[in-house]
Amino acid sequence: MKTSLILSLCLLLLLPGTTYGQDKKEEQVKSIVESGQFVILFDRANPATGRSVMLSPYYEMRFDSTRVSAYLPYFGRSHTAPADPRKLAIELENAEVQTQTSFNERKGYTIVFTSKTETNENITFYLKITLSGMATLSINSSTRQSITYLGNLKM
Repeated sequence: MKTSLILSLCLLLLLPGTTYGQDKKEEQVKSIVESGQFVILFDRANPATGRSVMLSPYYEMRFDSTRVSAYLPYFGRSHTAPADPRKLAIELENAEVQTQTSFNERKGYTIVFTSKTETNENITFYLKITLSGMATLSINSSTRQSITYLGNLKM
């Protein structure tokens, strides 16, 4: 009986510290995302069909206000063959984009933007960033099957 009381008291003392740490990380994530300048490191790709693929090394997407740079490997079916077979990846190099950002206190941030590649492929990006810093990028293309990338906000 005495040990369970001591254990209960110890747990009560530890709880406020863990919520403080979570609040601090949430504030850090909010600050980084709302600054408009951040990097997301992706470590997994989930094609629409097929198996999940671990990415090594990490691939990144860089945001700088209204510009995005990314090189993401593509796994899936393309409806049109590229003129250059070396250009299978999804590439954005300092592309100017118009972003729509929304915030939900429970789910975090959702950032939506579109871009056109040099091969006239229209791509819509749906980026979700949780308050813990986890990121999910879903990509819908005019010429390929959709793909989703999982990763984390670089702190």
